[in-house]
This record gives sequence, C-alpha cells and structure tokens, in this order.
Amino acid sequence: MTPIKRKTIDVSYIKKLREDKHFSQSYMANQLGFKSVEKYTRRENGEYKFQSDELPILSEVLETPIEKFFTSNVR
Repeated sequence: MTPIKRKTIDVSYIKKLREDKHFSQSYMANQLGFKSVEKYTRRENGEYKFQSDELPILSEVLETPIEKFFTSNVR
C-alpha cells in the first residue's frame, strides 16, 4: 500500500517570499488583519498554523499561487 502524502504549509518558503519582497512582519500582520505582529511571527515561525482563510490573503500579498505554499510529506 502506498503511503498517504500529507501536505503541510512550508513556512520557510513563505518567509523567503516575504523577505525577497522586502515586506516586514508588521506589514504582513497588517495585511492579514492581525492586531499584533506577534500573531504573524508565530505563524511564520511554525508555532501556530496559518488558517485556511489567511492563505488567499498571503497568496495575493506575496503574488504566489496558494498551492506553492504546500509541501508533501510522506506519513
């Protein structure tokens, strides 16, 4: 039986995109409607997961298709 491939969000890729565009974490937090930068920082560091309703906003701000945020892990 073939293992199921589970897709997870690649937070290091999101961070790289943000840095390549010279966007601050504060700017990203603002775009996502967060009241504090810490909420964004925790997501980008992988402490908390990005929510499904945040992905379209990230996609638009970072000018990247949502599917590029994911990586497949064999589990």
